Amino acid sequence: MIYALVFKYTSYISFIIFVIGIAYKWWKWSSMPLHLRWELYPVPHEVLKAEYGGSYLEEVNWWLKGRLVSVFGELKEMFKEMLFIVRIYRSNKRLWLLSYSFHLGIYLILIWFILIFLGAITTTYIGIPIPSMNPWAIFVYYVTIIIGIVGDVLAIVGGLGLLVRRLVSPVLRDYTTIPDYFNLILVLLALMSGLLAWFFDPSFNLAREFMSSLINPLLPPPYLNVITIVHLAIVQIIIAYIPFSKITHFIGKYFTYHKVLWDDEPNMGQLDGKIQELLKLKLFWSDPHIKSGDTWINNASG
Repeated sequence: MIYALVFKYTSYISFIIFVIGIAYKWWKWSSMPLHLRWELYPVPHEVLKAEYGGSYLEEVNWWLKGRLVSVFGELKEMFKEMLFIVRIYRSNKRLWLLSYSFHLGIYLILIWFILIFLGAITTTYIGIPIPSMNPWAIFVYYVTIIIGIVGDVLAIVGGLGLLVRRLVSPVLRDYTTIPDYFNLILVLLALMSGLLAWFFDPSFNLAREFMSSLINPLLPPPYLNVITIVHLAIVQIIIAYIPFSKITHFIGKYFTYHKVLWDDEPNMGQLDGKIQELLKLKLFWSDPHIKSGDTWINNASG
């Protein structure tokens, strides 16, 4: 029981580290200097022109007209990329199959967490036991089992395939760093230990009981076997580690698309101050046409 109690409180600690770390990284990225704009088209937030790759700049006297911008267009494009990884599919279908299996499995596991959370609320605060003959309880019980197992297996197959591809492919191996291997192996350890823990908890009743103890601090945690303890330890390490790793690309995509690829806000003078500050930054590389150590504005002026 003492081990279960320790892991109950370390769960809170890892979650708090995760929230603070993600909030800090979001603040850090959102407060970075104005990016060098690409102005690549089509831009999904163009309401009438995105379909053919047009822009408000093609309008006569565009600066006198209001812009029609669609947040839905951007969200649709971002979610399409996040859910289906379209760009990898178009460029490398063999790699996409492994990557999509891995990411789809992770998405299903996140849904599994939500189902475990809903199941814990159902049993703890609504008073409906799971399993029982209640329609909602039946739904949560069986869908949790199906999604949990399918998600774990898909993620393990995709993750192992990606690891092997990175090890054997000269192209991938050249730009795969040690942290890349570490991140993938750490996630695989969590996935495989989770699959082992499932054999001791095939209905995920233990997982729901532990979640119930988390959402109700007065409830004691259930007895945890060794495999479940190992799995919980790895998961808590990952949760606390995510904000400080490349795994945060799941929030980085917003800035990559919204602030880099699709930022075509017209400069009507409101960006002049930011641009002037950037022009004062110094260049620290050397080239025949570059004055190393001098500012952008001095280099641009010859």
